[in-house]
Amino acid sequence: MSNMSFYLSIFRRRFAYFLIVATILSAISVTVAYTLPPAYVSRMVILVESPQIPEELAASTVRTPAFEQLQIVQQRLLTRANMLDIARRLDVLPDMQEMSPDEIIKAMRARTSINTSNRRLKEAPLMTVSFEAPRARTAAEVLNEYLVLIQQQDNEYRKGRSGETLEFFTQEVGR
Repeated sequence: MSNMSFYLSIFRRRFAYFLIVATILSAISVTVAYTLPPAYVSRMVILVESPQIPEELAASTVRTPAFEQLQIVQQRLLTRANMLDIARRLDVLPDMQEMSPDEIIKAMRARTSINTSNRRLKEAPLMTVSFEAPRARTAAEVLNEYLVLIQQQDNEYRKGRSGETLEFFTQEVGR
């Protein structure tokens, strides 16, 4: 117990120094918090479900694991054309007129975060997409555009697969 009283006496003697340092650090922290621009993050989670048609009824001619589908979606989403189109259409970045296309793409990719999870076979894979912007409306609009692109790409992919399957069945019926 004597050790505790010793440390307490040291703290009492140096309390003024402690208070000065704590006040200065608090003032700096508050100043930095108020001078930084606001940042809003919009986030969505995408779940990939397995096919709804049983394999016994109609075996798929093209099989792509769900995790690979998410990786394909991610690569297509982050293409140069998509990033430039969204940035210019929604006026996402401040002073964008003065930026080169490479700088715009770099800034858009830096603000976009895509994480995929659940590589295990029994769990459905998830993709989390988020975007950070100085205005909440901009963050939500960009994320909505990302979702529209993902849905369009998925629709095209499914149409292509169903067309190939239909062609296969047509050939089988013809034989």
